[in-house]
Amino acid sequence: MTSNYAVLGSPIAHSMSPALHKAAFAVSGIEASYESHELAGGLSNFVSTLDESWQGFSLTMPLKEEALDVAKQLHPLAISTRAANTLIRVSDAWLGYNTDVMGLQQAVQSQTFQTVAILGNGATARSAAVAFEDHEVLVWARNSDRAMAITESYVGRVASLDEALRCDLVVSTLPAGALKPLLQDAYPGVLLDVAYANRDTASHFSSSISGLEMLLWQAVGQQRLFRTAQFESPLADEVAVVAAMRSALDMGE
Repeated sequence: MTSNYAVLGSPIAHSMSPALHKAAFAVSGIEASYESHELAGGLSNFVSTLDESWQGFSLTMPLKEEALDVAKQLHPLAISTRAANTLIRVSDAWLGYNTDVMGLQQAVQSQTFQTVAILGNGATARSAAVAFEDHEVLVWARNSDRAMAITESYVGRVASLDEALRCDLVVSTLPAGALKPLLQDAYPGVLLDVAYANRDTASHFSSSISGLEMLLWQAVGQQRLFRTAQFESPLADEVAVVAAMRSALDMGE
């Protein structure tokens, strides 16, 4: 029986997850289906209608918080970030995980930095706070109360926008199109803009990391979960899987 997987969220038409996961399954010779489904809510009702061929889901906004109530059991990272971007079926239960933390950490693995700015206050911002909790973290959001809530729950302090933009590493979790109007200068650090559709923000920084890197590595974590139900250890053929995923995204080596 073919195992079925999908990415769920709204809006979902732009998602590159199907290309990523189809490439990963194909290079490993695994017979599996991976599609996208528009779903703005009602996750519990949705999964309750599915047969046992459905084995896992990637979740994007606005479902990452709702997934916490669907999962019978949550991985510690999903608990600490209050967000699950992955559901897998084990026996008759759905288990919830957060691979965004892994995606963020892997995306910047080649960088050296002391200070980290997090722009935004949503689920991905919480994942960034956990991912970089061992660094000096500054948080900026349009809503200062929500920025303060992140610093109170995790690490760091609320900063002005200009101070945040001058950190060694700037992680923008803002929606596509929201960062560009805020950039008024040249900044000395490295930008990781998780809105991978953005094309015109990197020129303001000394260097940048494509949001596709985070997308790629959080998907690698999901592939580990889909295949082995744990994501702490690499897949046996992970080098080939990562290469296939990079090719699917036209990322090169």
